[in-house]
Amino acid sequence: MPTIGQHITQREYYTNSGDNPNNDNWGTYQYMLLDDIINNFLLTYVGDDKVINKVERHEVIFHAKRAIQELHYDALREIEGFELEIPDTLKIPLPHDFVSLVKVGYVSSDGMVHNVNQNFNSSTPRSYLQEGTETADILFDGDGNALTGTPVIEDNWREGTEGKVDEPTGQVVGKRYGMDTGSANHNGSYLIDKNQGFILFSSNLKGKNIIIEYVSDGLYGYAETEIKIHKLAETFMYDYLMSTILKSKFGVQEFIVRRAQKQASASLRNAKIRLNSIKLGELTQLLKGRNKWIK
Repeated sequence: MPTIGQHITQREYYTNSGDNPNNDNWGTYQYMLLDDIINNFLLTYVGDDKVINKVERHEVIFHAKRAIQELHYDALREIEGFELEIPDTLKIPLPHDFVSLVKVGYVSSDGMVHNVNQNFNSSTPRSYLQEGTETADILFDGDGNALTGTPVIEDNWREGTEGKVDEPTGQVVGKRYGMDTGSANHNGSYLIDKNQGFILFSSNLKGKNIIIEYVSDGLYGYAETEIKIHKLAETFMYDYLMSTILKSKFGVQEFIVRRAQKQASASLRNAKIRLNSIKLGELTQLLKGRNKWIK
């Protein structure tokens, strides 16, 4: 487990004292633990002579986790990566900590990532099994839950996306002839079903390694003592806690709440600027090759 928020020697940092993995501590200095944020807040902002005279620790933990989610959705956007080979079913599950999709692509033999576009002309509905009668009543199990099966649209999708790509020209021939050119892409396409938790790919991507880039909320799989926050967002954490706790308390004057909310909003803007700052040279390079994912 990486060491965060504690002093370690350079030997411990670079080699993890000989333990595996030896890179466990790399990059940890830029973070601090949620537990330290909460302790600092209770020590500095809560007391008889403070605006918040009393608050339970579990309340602070709740609001602190909400603050982390806001940061990940809006300011941090630390992108996670997920790679799988597309099976014969053309269906892969969404990552376990998935919140929002950023980009999908497949890896070619030269190591380049090629963009795969979402197909908005189809969908993946839930299919209920029905009796083979004139009324076609829905079938239920012993607990009264509707029985489901594979939607017809999935089978038709697999068959309808089959085709052959002429590699020298990049043209798709076969069953794709006459398709909508507005959504055509010889790199393939995908359908995403967030409710059922999977992505369905076109058949020309079968067997390829697919990469899904997505945003999580920074909480999944971590104990409260393991959750980390970037130091550049520390001030926002304190201001957010102050704002939300004051808002939830009875009898706090409205102008005090508004002032705290205003400060929290300003801190969030500052955190965005700090966390997403790009040097002029990096911006120029980004604009020159703004989409390294080959179309």
